[in-house]
Amino acid sequence: GDALAVGDGLEFETAASLCFGRYDAERGRLVLERDRFSRGEEVRFHVGETYCIDRRPLGIRGRMHDAVRAGFADELVRSVLEGDHEIVRNARRHALALDFLGETGLNPAQIEAGAAAIADERLCLVQGPPGTGKTRLLAEVVKGLCARGTRVALVAFTHRAVDNALCAIRALDDELPLFKLGYPDAANAELRAARVSMTSRASGLPEQGIVVGGTCFAAAKIAAEQRFHVAVFDEAGQMPTAHAIAGMLLARHFVLFGDHRQLPPVITAEHADPEVTESVFERLHRLYGGHLLDTTYRMNDGVCDVVSRAFYGGRLHPAETAASRRVPFVPGGRFDEILDPERPAVFARVDHSQPGMRSLEEAALTADLCEELVVRHGVPIREIAVIAPFRAQVRAIRSAVQRRTRLPVDQLVVDTVERIQGQEREAVVVSLAVGDPETLDQRAAFFFSTNRLNVALSRARTKAILVASSLAFRALPLDADSLRAVAVFQGIVESLPTVDMTSSYAERCEPDPA
Repeated sequence: GDALAVGDGLEFETAASLCFGRYDAERGRLVLERDRFSRGEEVRFHVGETYCIDRRPLGIRGRMHDAVRAGFADELVRSVLEGDHEIVRNARRHALALDFLGETGLNPAQIEAGAAAIADERLCLVQGPPGTGKTRLLAEVVKGLCARGTRVALVAFTHRAVDNALCAIRALDDELPLFKLGYPDAANAELRAARVSMTSRASGLPEQGIVVGGTCFAAAKIAAEQRFHVAVFDEAGQMPTAHAIAGMLLARHFVLFGDHRQLPPVITAEHADPEVTESVFERLHRLYGGHLLDTTYRMNDGVCDVVSRAFYGGRLHPAETAASRRVPFVPGGRFDEILDPERPAVFARVDHSQPGMRSLEEAALTADLCEELVVRHGVPIREIAVIAPFRAQVRAIRSAVQRRTRLPVDQLVVDTVERIQGQEREAVVVSLAVGDPETLDQRAAFFFSTNRLNVALSRARTKAILVASSLAFRALPLDADSLRAVAVFQGIVESLPTVDMTSSYAERCEPDPA
């Protein structure tokens, strides 16, 4: 979704306005998409011509600066961000909300969190670990608010998050007026099917019982002219505090849905102050706490146990419908110790000391495991996800799948963790790639990110396999945060059943022809 300008590299003003779509690692192709929010003319390219791709400024930096200044000039916003706000519960609204939500089929933790979102004055945080029904609860809360005539601003960092939330609301309420900030021709097929109306301005819309969705950048455009009763933030764990302020200026009551234990905001610059890089959800959760959704409908008991103990203090548990699920299994194969369904989470050890960002040993084992899952055990190939921290390892795994197996590589999801958040699969294989402790000492903050590991493992419904070298966990980074993160990785590995595949792969791995 990054904004790009494609042209001759000389005249920036005449360049075509496009967006990054995806990178096809297998074919070495960069796929660009039309910018739905550009009013430019039709884009035409000619075969054989050479084009230059540049980042395209969105023209929102000034608006965001203005929003930050206005936010800290606003007494309520400033007090909330600085931790000086006292959360007071409206007892009558809370009782009514409990009655309303009690008829929706939600679980007790969801009901209590939803009632707090409706009844707590000014601020409420709802933490939704993987598979806990955060989006469903958000939709129920918004429906309940609008039933009282509330005007709701729905804010997220990305268009995809805004669209998903609006469609979830529509699935619960067929009549509620839903709008999204944007040009009239910018609606995708999903929004049109959900009857979400596009509007470039929030003025002139009904004063009560509506939802207006938009990114924080869109919120910055209307913050000075529009007011809502409640601002609901989705995926707030990935929203920088500075960007969230634009949405906070829209209303006097803030409800944030997110999870600061999953992927954080993408920050490209380095900052000495760690508060600059934390999300608005993490900041406010540190100051006020939040309501944890404690039941996952995705992970079975074994996978959930690992994720819960490592990242949620043991408070997350699987729903009864999910706890006993097991990956398909036909005994008698060469990887039975790893793929045994009664071992939902396993450490497949391949000791090596590769200093780079790829490991052919891990790639070979990962490819063979995927083939065994599909061919012997009958797991659909699209129900497997392979996750690696580096694109170099993604390419190595794809190459190994092509060379060593009969699997159609184009049907197998092999990607970095950033590209797979929000998805789930029956089985997940995580390849860490690097085995040299000294190399990891220098890259510890990225490699030993507990947030990334949480997201990677929690994509799995019934089987999570960690493929790595045990030497990696001997890293001794210099900063305290990274040392604590290494300890988390070590604790997870020590808690998992271990199958040592070193003699089969690290000692006899075939070379990569590339």
